[in-house]
Amino acid sequence: MKPLVLAAALAAAAVPALAQPAADPLATGAELRRAGRAAEAIPHLEAASRTQSADADVWLNLGLAYAAVGRFDDADRALAEAQRLAPDYADVAVARARVAFFRGDYDEADRRLAPALTARPPGPDALALQAQVAAARRTPPEAEGAARWRLDAGATYGDRTRGLSSTRIGNLALSRTRGGLTLGGALEHARQFGAADTYVEGLVANRAGYLAVGGTPKADFRPKVAVRAGAATRPKPFGDGWGASLGLDGGYARYAVGDVWSLHPSLTLSRGEAVSLTARWINVVDEADEHRAGYALRAAWRPAAPLQLSGGWSNAPESSEGVTVRVKAVALGLAYDVSDDLTLRLDGVREDRAAYDQDLVSLGFTRRF
Repeated sequence: MKPLVLAAALAAAAVPALAQPAADPLATGAELRRAGRAAEAIPHLEAASRTQSADADVWLNLGLAYAAVGRFDDADRALAEAQRLAPDYADVAVARARVAFFRGDYDEADRRLAPALTARPPGPDALALQAQVAAARRTPPEAEGAARWRLDAGATYGDRTRGLSSTRIGNLALSRTRGGLTLGGALEHARQFGAADTYVEGLVANRAGYLAVGGTPKADFRPKVAVRAGAATRPKPFGDGWGASLGLDGGYARYAVGDVWSLHPSLTLSRGEAVSLTARWINVVDEADEHRAGYALRAAWRPAAPLQLSGGWSNAPESSEGVTVRVKAVALGLAYDVSDDLTLRLDGVREDRAAYDQDLVSLGFTRRF
């Protein structure tokens, strides 16, 4: 009898287990999509679209997943269905506008985004995308082959502790971009510790990366000769409008006290021009042939189209005064677009060095013409 009783008990226990409802494909797919696993999310969301075809959230999530893997035609169809089911759904309007933006159709992106901007107040995603589209519109003349000039100028004042003399730096840079190729030159005049150096540099850059070569005649603390180069990958989309990019910068500088080599890998996460987060690993072989390492973190946020705020923290070796020392620094910055052609900048930095501390304030502008 015991075997029969045990079998009956097991069968009875299995009944409620078999009766458990199947996992909700919308919930599963949405969770995978939000975790950045859009390709895995798509089969679940496609299943949901067959069983919950009247739910606008199903089509919204499916459209976002399609867009994240670059299937823009499928994304457009799914999002159009979501908008048909829920015409006033602002998230759908933003998603459809983002697909048009990814395709480079800025006029269509603006048209699709308009309903989301009429909300009171407009959502942060709508404002962020509006800023992205506005920023993208400023760059087409270069891609179309028209020449575009850029002038950067600024002045920096630094106040040192322990009664040391102040730092004064003036910089000027001019560049010309045409057909994706940029040629430029820069000049920096710095005065500190009773000495003055003028550093001159030339630069060439395109979509693949950049190369800069410079030097300082009769150098005291700036490099006699310096070479910089770097490149970055195109942002790889993930999540809702985010992109990830890898970068690598390197350089060589000859100072009066010896040679300094540097190599800096970096990772940048960005959402167009609305938000960016950058982590950089600093590696230096200094003038004494010793390896030193550190890091730098930077964040930038554009709360509205004309304004960008930035902040950063670094703990890394620096060779800006002729010798390599460790510097801890915190930075805050503000940039304001007066117009599409003029940007004003204000930056502040607090440096902690072994020999002294320093507060730096910089004012500058960028003029495009």
